[in-house]
Parts: sequence; C-alpha cells; structure tokens
Amino acid sequence: MSVRGAGRLAVLGVLVLLALSACGGGGGRALPGAWLDIAVMPDGGAQVDLRAAGRLRSDAEVRDLAEAAARELFPGAAVRARTVTSRGYPFARAEVTGAYRPGRRVPLRLDTARAWRRLAGRGFDEGGVRLWLPSVPATVRPRPPGGASGVPEWAVGRGRPAPVVRVEMRPRPVRWFGAAVLLALVVAGIAVSAAAHDRPVAAPAAGVSIVCAVVTVSAAAGRQGDNLGVAGVLGGRVLAVASSAPLAGLPLGLVAAALFVRALRLLLLVPTAGAPCIARRPGRGGARTPGR
Repeated sequence: MSVRGAGRLAVLGVLVLLALSACGGGGGRALPGAWLDIAVMPDGGAQVDLRAAGRLRSDAEVRDLAEAAARELFPGAAVRARTVTSRGYPFARAEVTGAYRPGRRVPLRLDTARAWRRLAGRGFDEGGVRLWLPSVPATVRPRPPGGASGVPEWAVGRGRPAPVVRVEMRPRPVRWFGAAVLLALVVAGIAVSAAAHDRPVAAPAAGVSIVCAVVTVSAAAGRQGDNLGVAGVLGGRVLAVASSAPLAGLPLGLVAAALFVRALRLLLLVPTAGAPCIARRPGRGGARTPGR
C-alpha cells in the first residue's frame, strides 16, 4: 500500500473518531417531573442541568431555578445559567466554576435535598437526580437502587427522598502516562517500519505499533486525561490537548496496518540473500557444465 493510501486511512480514522465522539454525551430526553443532571468536570468545575420546563412560565424561570440549585449543591462557587437546546428539547444549564479543589483525593458532598425543596415549592412532586463523574476511580454513597453500573440515578418524590450524595474521587495520573507511553511506541514502530522498508524488521515493527494502538484505543485512553485534571496536574486548554492526544492511536494504528501489509508483500515478493536463482534455459550450443 502506498503512502497516499496510508494517509487516506488515517483521515478515515479521524472521521470515525469524530463520529463516535459525537454520538456520546448525556441524553436530552424529556422525562416527567423535574430532573437534575449533575456533571462533575475534570477541571474543577461542574454543570447542573435542570429539565423542568413543563410547569414553568418562561425560560428565565428555569434558569433561575437551575442557578439556585447549583448554588445549593456547590456553596461558594461562581455560577452562571443559560438556556440550552439538545435534540430539540430546551433546558437550563448552570455552569459552576470552582466546584471543588483538585487533588489526589477529592471529597464532595452534594445535598440535593435543598435543591429539591425549591422544586417542590414550584409544584414538582416527582423526578430524579443523575450524576456524571470524571473517568477516575471514585466511590459514590449512597448507591442508587438500580445497581453499581452505569450512571447513578435516584428517583425522587412520592415517598422517595432526595439523596445527599457523598463522592470521593481518587485520580491516578499514571494512567494517562501509561497511555502516552503506548502512543510513543506506536509512533516509534511506524518510524522503524517506514525506514526499514523491505528489511525483515519492518513487519514486526509495524505489528508492535498495531498492538499498542489497539490497546491504547480499547483502554479508553481519551478519558485518561481526566486523571490529570482531577489531580490538579493540568488544566485549561493544556488539559484538553493532553486528554485528546492518546486518541491519535486510532489513525496511527491504520497507518501501521498499511505499513504491515506493505512489509509482508515485500517479504513475499523479494527473494532473500542466498536464495537459489532459476536456471536459464540453455541455448542452441547447450550449456557447459562446470568441471567438464
């Protein structure tokens, strides 16, 4: 496969990666009652989404309620609310700055009962709370009745009290560095394979790159940057770049696959040193045999 073909495969990998990332994220589905979606961000901030437009007169009321709920959940933090539309469903989002202090152990206490008293005062007698956390080791108490997997979700109202959630996040920055090492091995393998061309080392080098790329992508390396943010190692745009860098393993893996196929073809087509050559057909006078 030519270098141009490898470049096309890399571009295709980037497009697939963007499509997969666009498919993620929280749902914009409309549910009965009022729902608080709490998302703790890896940079020390948070987002509080309030989906409760059914019984309120205007978007401004929804924003005011979302801002008040965010201030109850994160006392002392800076809060700014705005209206957001997702999948055709409008809701209010309160963006919180300084929701917690990054560190090696981050405890959080989210008292949703205070926020729900405000919602109950506006006539909402049912709904729920959902919690999203960064991709770091964490414990959540109390666990929702639905089990320990997936997004924690608590139903509220009709005899079910709003939870006071206690969270402890324990980031492990070494996980991101492990993904970075794997990505470096991918790049090194591609460089060796491209430089070796038709030598026997080209195929093994490309094979190592493929394996490392698969491990990097399958281990959700793009989320390992959350460990850097929650721990306070990086922040801002630098954190965003560091989080997305290991995802380059996908297009680089496609380049390595193209080099691996090329190396195998060259090994099969080019004779090795010392291999016997095909004897030429003797001419009219016949061929002289050495020693006669």
